[in-house]
Amino acid sequence: MDVWLWELLEGLGRMLSLPFLYIALVAGLLLSAKRIKKERSMFGARVFDRFSEWKGTWATGLITGFVLSVIAIAGGMVVTYPLLFLIAAILLLVSLTGKLSWYSPAYTLGFTYLLLLILPYLPETFLEYRWVAPLQETPLTVFAVLLSVLLFAEAILLLRTSPSETFPERIKGSRGMWIGQHIGKKLSIVPFFALLPAGNLESFASWWPLLSIGGESYGLVLIPFVIGWEWRARGQSPVGAAKTLGRHTFLLAIVVLALTIGSLFIDVLSLGAVIVSLIGRELILVFHRIREEKQAFFSANSTGIRILGVIPESPAAQMGLVPGELIERVNAVPVRTENQFYEALQNSGAFTKLEVRDELGENRYVQRAMYEGEHYELGLVFVEPATHETSVGFF
Repeated sequence: MDVWLWELLEGLGRMLSLPFLYIALVAGLLLSAKRIKKERSMFGARVFDRFSEWKGTWATGLITGFVLSVIAIAGGMVVTYPLLFLIAAILLLVSLTGKLSWYSPAYTLGFTYLLLLILPYLPETFLEYRWVAPLQETPLTVFAVLLSVLLFAEAILLLRTSPSETFPERIKGSRGMWIGQHIGKKLSIVPFFALLPAGNLESFASWWPLLSIGGESYGLVLIPFVIGWEWRARGQSPVGAAKTLGRHTFLLAIVVLALTIGSLFIDVLSLGAVIVSLIGRELILVFHRIREEKQAFFSANSTGIRILGVIPESPAAQMGLVPGELIERVNAVPVRTENQFYEALQNSGAFTKLEVRDELGENRYVQRAMYEGEHYELGLVFVEPATHETSVGFF
């Protein structure tokens, strides 16, 4: 037990020598800064806090990491530093695109797998480097196992998307009218333990490790694997788009899992798992873009004012307002523009009652006591900008 405890601590320390966490932190900072700058330009104020791209992902990431750790340690999944640094290099390269959609394990692990396949065909001078030999000995089944579990994590995170977790944007449509869209963008860390071919742990059964690279003793390393995604919802509700993407990703994960199980007996099926994940991921995005060709979901309406975004923890969020809903009346006063909305709020006294029509066309009423100053801080972002920017004032 002392040996395992010591190796767990060593594994935590070895995590700091890997680039994954640092790449994720830099990417998170840059993405947050870019988003906030865009929000200030569009709406005159920041809508979401820094690192909102991380929120809502930690529980799923930790649970997935625990599942992967059990599979990796019990099954004897052995990795090497050259392999981990190669995956990190792929992650760094796709980071240069500035698109989190490339953080899908289908891409980062899939590209790494394909590189390992062509490794034996590289020039002999290249193959003489010390770090190349461990790469050539990597069991390719490792990628299929990681792919299937991480795709399930990606699907679950998409299915758990709430209306307050996507980022609103205001743009001009093809006819010159203002329309809105939402960007689904998340970055997640999945920390899991795997075995290194050097350490103080010795085999405790004849079948352990199943995926050995060599060596008679093993150590542990905590791998803070990075996953992410990015998509745009303009022709459908953000939550509806996320759940459709999540269901399709879940189905893809099931197919990849079936191929992964088969690869334990037939090695070549690991290649099938990788190819299916790459093609499947691309098809999911293609069909999503086709669904987005509908009429803009967030557009002006003659019967009310469309909610494009709700600032987290604001009075509007406490009232249960969500993006996509149409505010038709404020205390029985019809509103059609943002200026009319804020004027009605200022004249509503200490209590505000809104008549709202949801995306299914059903009416509902929300109400709340208003305190001093809150008429200007309700926390709503609308599709059409106010005539005077000073009337927006939600911060």
